[in-house]
Amino acid sequence: MADVKGTQRTYRSPLREQAARRTHEAVVAAAVQVFAEEGYTGARIEQIAARAGVSRPTVFGIGNKAQLFALARQYAATDGSVTANDEGFQRLLAIPDAHRLLEEFAAFTAAISQRLGPLQLALEQAAGTDPELAQLQESSQQELLECARGIIAATAATGSLRRDIPREAAADVLWLQIQPANYRHLVEERGWSHHAFERWHAATMIAALLEPAGAS
Repeated sequence: MADVKGTQRTYRSPLREQAARRTHEAVVAAAVQVFAEEGYTGARIEQIAARAGVSRPTVFGIGNKAQLFALARQYAATDGSVTANDEGFQRLLAIPDAHRLLEEFAAFTAAISQRLGPLQLALEQAAGTDPELAQLQESSQQELLECARGIIAATAATGSLRRDIPREAAADVLWLQIQPANYRHLVEERGWSHHAFERWHAATMIAALLEPAGAS
């Protein structure tokens, strides 16, 4: 009898894969809501399962609590995650005018801070007690720093970066500026509008990082 093992193919069902994707998205979307409402420590897998309309084992099939939280943060930032590989970020780096570059970067990061909101606060609160979240917090901060470095490099390429600030120090300043906590403090705690924050965000970046008008 001929050996047919090498000709066997794994059967793939497009309908089954589509259903699995829908379930995955429903669970992660539910996790966003539950973590935002309850914080990390208060959230329960049972709550996520109930919100998504699935069983508890189905939720665990997607990830444990820390993994679900990481997926929730990623999902919340889907419209424009601050990562060096994000297409929107790459378009920002190609802007040739430094003022416009920083204005659009300010809008970009303000929108992300708005979307992440309660999830970022939950991460900050839980990172001190959960090793997986501590690692997520560390990686998210490193990601912000890499984004800041990319923006500073692009700004320097326009010839508009202040000459009295070392490039790495300029990246540190920008890294501090784009911390999501700034949005929370001014918008959620002090009552600023999103538009007011965005304008301040851009003006502060420009004042701190660009050569003053008329500087030789």
